[in-house]
Amino acid sequence: MRIQPIHIAKHNVKALLAPATVLAAAMLLSACSDSNAALDENAPEGPRHRVLVTEVTAQTIQLERSFGARTEGSMVAEVRARVGGVLEQRHFNEGQFLEKGTVMFSIERAPYEVELQKAQAEVTSAEAIYNEARRDWARVENLFVDGAISARERDQTQSRLESAEADVVSAKATLEEMKLRMSYTEIKAPISGVASRESISAGNLIRENDALATIVGLDPIYVHFNVNESDIAARYLLQQVAVTTPEAGAEQGPEASLRFSDGREHPVAGYIDYVSRIVDRESGSIEARAVIPNPDMTLLPGQWVRVQLPNIEVPYAITVPQRAIIQSGRQSIVYIVDNQNIVQVREVTLGVRVGNEQLIEQGLASGDRVIVEGLSMLQPGTQVNVEITE
Repeated sequence: MRIQPIHIAKHNVKALLAPATVLAAAMLLSACSDSNAALDENAPEGPRHRVLVTEVTAQTIQLERSFGARTEGSMVAEVRARVGGVLEQRHFNEGQFLEKGTVMFSIERAPYEVELQKAQAEVTSAEAIYNEARRDWARVENLFVDGAISARERDQTQSRLESAEADVVSAKATLEEMKLRMSYTEIKAPISGVASRESISAGNLIRENDALATIVGLDPIYVHFNVNESDIAARYLLQQVAVTTPEAGAEQGPEASLRFSDGREHPVAGYIDYVSRIVDRESGSIEARAVIPNPDMTLLPGQWVRVQLPNIEVPYAITVPQRAIIQSGRQSIVYIVDNQNIVQVREVTLGVRVGNEQLIEQGLASGDRVIVEGLSMLQPGTQVNVEITE
């Protein structure tokens, strides 16, 4: 028997070789991948990010707090006419210091003297009528006892006596009113202080309640200032200035001194006598007032000054350098490193600045290591190389 050779078409050979070629290529790629993986595992780590940290420590610090303010007169009084008439004379120099009760202006007295005389005459007339009614009553009372007159006549006489007595009281009250109005023709300083310039010159006809001048009390002088409710000084003032009752009397608060805009200091220190217990909704601050002695009157209303409070002692205070704080929207954060040198994020509540440092109210504890340099491109969870700042 003769065996026939088998002929395979050229295209069929290609079809048979294709799957084998693919399989061999896949095995080769797999071997290369395993080899690369082995190389990666044995490859050395890349360099870690280097950061500079400071270890925070709670300690007692002294805070200096000062606030901008403007001076005001401790008392301001408008000098007004209490009666009308012709303004005859001014009895003071504008800008002069006046003691309380000093005559400042005078109004023409003649019309009020006439009214006073008329009131005096009314009193005299009313007293005469009253005396007559009293004598009538004495006679009628005896006649009534003897039965010579009726009860009606007796009552009428008694009523005339009572009416006459009331007229005397009314006339005397009018007389006192006229005396008082005539005294108002001399316009006196209502408080001690420095007088302003006159508002109306002598010779003018003025009416009741017209403003003639102003007096400002300069010793002591008041300084009103505002403190943010979150400022440590606000808590200090609220604690130091007690809420008192009229019976208990006001206690002198903590010392306060003044510094002028050119750096000079007022030579006499004063004290804080008032702290508001209401927070302003718009500014988020509370108002306080300092009372500053001004015996030489070198302080003037309207001056720009700074109110300096005594050093405020803050125990267990934690501060960090300003450069360590990052603002993220409305939040303030710092980066710290733990014992494994892993970066973590802490949200903190800021207090006031202390030189180049920032007081931290909440968020950090003594012993925390805060990153102060190397913050760029830093990610939480990253392990870093740590260098401690001195």
